[in-house]
Amino acid sequence: MNRNPVELRKDDVKVWEEDLNEFVPQKIYDCHIHMFDKKYVDKEYHSDLHFGDADHETLRIWSTKLFPGRESHYLVLGCPHLGTDVKQHNEMIQRELKSDPLSRANRLTTPECNPLDIENDIKNNGFMGLKVYRIYSVTGDPNECRIKDFLPEEQLEVANDLGCWVTLHMAKQLGAGDPENLSDLENYTTKYPNIKWILAHCARSFTYYQIKQGIDRLKDMPNIWYDLSAVCDVTVFYKLFTKENHKRIFFGTDGIDSTNFHGSYFAMGRAWKMLDVSDWGADKFTHTEFTPIVAIYEQLLAMKHAAEMAGFSKDQIEDIFWRNAVREFGIDW
Repeated sequence: MNRNPVELRKDDVKVWEEDLNEFVPQKIYDCHIHMFDKKYVDKEYHSDLHFGDADHETLRIWSTKLFPGRESHYLVLGCPHLGTDVKQHNEMIQRELKSDPLSRANRLTTPECNPLDIENDIKNNGFMGLKVYRIYSVTGDPNECRIKDFLPEEQLEVANDLGCWVTLHMAKQLGAGDPENLSDLENYTTKYPNIKWILAHCARSFTYYQIKQGIDRLKDMPNIWYDLSAVCDVTVFYKLFTKENHKRIFFGTDGIDSTNFHGSYFAMGRAWKMLDVSDWGADKFTHTEFTPIVAIYEQLLAMKHAAEMAGFSKDQIEDIFWRNAVREFGIDW
């Protein structure tokens, strides 16, 4: 396992000390973070791996280096990758979290998972919900599939019976603004009133447009929450912060790998792209002495600016970083 999971450079430290240290509370509950071990992935798929191995200790080291002086706990999500032995992956998460009673986990769940196994994991193995993902769509199309294509009705029924949390990364170009996604969520929140939904990445809104198209319907749905992970656009956060009840918003990083690079998630009109400066062959520019910072700090800067623009109080910021999660998950912290 990686025991040196993040490289902080001079400008990372400068931005943390001068811009973020006073913004980030002393407690952090990261509601979108992954553990991973490639030995549970079929070797046929190893050439496509983009996750590094990470156990609980790796997460702890990463959080401590990025957020010095803070105490962090986690909602660990099963890590979606084709070829994963789902049972062994979930068992690894279960083992790792035994040392951290304040953290929780959502099990990796694919359409092939037996509802009885899901029920057993929720009742007996410490999981509080499901992590589903579009790459497992039964249609074979991970980009334009509907929710039902990777979260079938029989699993929804079990999740409803058990009052599960479901972390959902929506598909489709419009994400939060897609009419079918919105209609499906309106239907599911009515038909399955005991499921609590966490819409990952601001309801998969990496630009202003997706959240703009969907927020007026989403905010009226019951049992909807959002995590802020990996979004780096201030306009997305501002729209969410000013339109939604802030008590339905959770902090998340999408750590480790998805925000552990020097670069950002760039919004370009209605499009977006993860850009790692190492892919450009250089991390310094001729026009400035400043250098790119780690992506999770880009996310935090955007959150900070949006919170200031929205007029959030210190208490509201504390709510988003940890209080909302511990309240909703029933954690005494």
